[in-house]
Amino acid sequence: MSLTPTSSKEELERKQKIEQQQATVTSDDGVSVVESQAIRERKLTWVEATLLLLTEYVVLAILAFPSSYLILGMAGGVLSTLIIGVSTYYTSHVLWRYCLKHPEIRDICASLPSLGHLGRDAAYVLTGSKIAWFAAFVGLALNNWAIMGLHVNAVATAIQSIRGGTETTLFWACMMGVIMLIPSYIREFKHMSYLGTLAAFTMFICVILTIAGHGVQPHPNYWPSLGTEVTYTVWAPKRTTFIQGMNALLNIVYTWIGHALIPSFVGDMERPEDFPKALAVSMLFEFILFTLTGALVYFYAGQYSTAPGYGSLIAKYGKVAAGFTLPTIVIVGVLYSLVTSKAVFYQIFREGSRHRTQHTVLGWSTWFVVVTAGWIISFIIGQAIPFFNDLLALISSLFDSWFGYILWALCWFQLYRGRYTETTGRKIEFVVNIAILITGIYFFGAGTYASVQSIINSYHAGAVKTPFTKVDTGFTFPSPSSYNATSGKFN
Repeated sequence: MSLTPTSSKEELERKQKIEQQQATVTSDDGVSVVESQAIRERKLTWVEATLLLLTEYVVLAILAFPSSYLILGMAGGVLSTLIIGVSTYYTSHVLWRYCLKHPEIRDICASLPSLGHLGRDAAYVLTGSKIAWFAAFVGLALNNWAIMGLHVNAVATAIQSIRGGTETTLFWACMMGVIMLIPSYIREFKHMSYLGTLAAFTMFICVILTIAGHGVQPHPNYWPSLGTEVTYTVWAPKRTTFIQGMNALLNIVYTWIGHALIPSFVGDMERPEDFPKALAVSMLFEFILFTLTGALVYFYAGQYSTAPGYGSLIAKYGKVAAGFTLPTIVIVGVLYSLVTSKAVFYQIFREGSRHRTQHTVLGWSTWFVVVTAGWIISFIIGQAIPFFNDLLALISSLFDSWFGYILWALCWFQLYRGRYTETTGRKIEFVVNIAILITGIYFFGAGTYASVQSIINSYHAGAVKTPFTKVDTGFTFPSPSSYNATSGKFN
C-alpha cells in the first residue's frame, strides 16, 4: 500500500509551486520584487521539525498522567495511553499525506487569497466551504488561546508551589502573562526550534526528577491524610463516576493531540516529504515517556497522585521539579502564540505581501497588535477556568475531538475517494477511519458534557469559588507530623 498519495508528476508540480512562491514576493501595489528572506519561510529541516514536535508534546500535561491513572487504574491508564498514541501516530500520518497532496496548505485555517484557487487552508481544501473555513479558523484560535491560558495558570501554580508567600495566584498569572508575551513577538519557527530544545530538555529533566523523587522519598506529599498504606488499583476503582473517567481519558487525549500545528510545520519545511522522520522519532520518545511517567508515579504515589505530578512529592523534591517546569510552560505557550498569531496575520496580509516577508512598520505594528490581543484573550480563558485537569478536558472535548480525530478521518475519505476497497490495506484503513470518526464525535458530545459538569463540580467542592480567584492554587508541602487525625487536616 502506497502511503504517499502523489505521483512523480504531482510531486514535481508541488515543488514548482513552492519554488515559485519562494522566488519572489509581491508588494501591495502589485510590483514583483526580489525576496530578501529577511523573514524566512519554508526553511525547516526535519531535525528542526522534530524539535518543534517535542516542544509541543513534551510539556507539563505529561504530569497529568498519574492522576489519570489514579482514575482509570494502572492497566486502564497504560492501555489508554498506548491506544490513543497509536491513533495519534496514524492520524498525524494521514494529515501529512493530505498536506503533501495539497502543498498550498500552510496551516490548519490560514486562507491564502492571493493564490486564487490554490490558496486554501486544510478545512477549505477538505470541504470547499467558507463556513468550514471559518469554523476551523475560530476553532484553532480558541484551542490555542485556551492552551496559552492553561499555561498562564500553570506557571502561576508552579511559582506559588515554589515560593509560597503572600502574593495571590492572580498576581503571578498577570506577571507571567506579560513575560510570555514578550518573546511571542518572534515571527519565525526556526528561532523557536532552538528554544524548543531547551523546553523539551527541561521538561524531560522535570519528569525524571518527578519519577525519581517518588521512588526515593519515604512517603508522598500530604501523607497520611488518605491512609498510611499507599495503594494502586489495576482497573478503575469501583466508585469511579462517568465524569471522572471521561475527564481522565480526555487528559490523556490532550497530551497526545498536536495535529493543529502539523500543517504549519509541514508547510514551513524545505522538504515536506521528510516529515515522517520527525514524526517517528518524536512519537517513539513520547510513547516511552508518557507511559513510564503515568505508571511509575502512580505506582509510588497511589491515591496521593496529583495533577501536575510534582504535587505528590515532598518539599525538597517537589519544589525543584516545579522549577524545571517553568521554561517549558513559557516556551510552549510562546509556540502556540506564534502559530495562532501567524494564522490571524495571514488573514490580514495575503501570500506574497511585503508585510509578511519584509520588516515594514505596518507589518510589525499589526503583528504586535495580533500577538497582544491573543494573550489577553488567553488570560481571560485561563482565569475563567482555573482548574488544571478540567481545562485540559474541556480543550480535548471541544477541539481535540475535531483536530485529533474527525477532520483527519474526513481527510482520508477525500484522499482515497472511490478507492476505499482497492487493496486489503485500504479496506483496513477504511474501517479504522470510520472508528476514528465515531470516536471523535463521541469525545465531542459526551466529553464536553463531562468536562463542563466537572468544572461546575470543582467550583462547588474546591477552595476556588469564582473566576479570577485570589486563592493560592499552588501545592503546599506540610510535614506529616502536623497532620491532625481528628480533623483530617494538617495544622
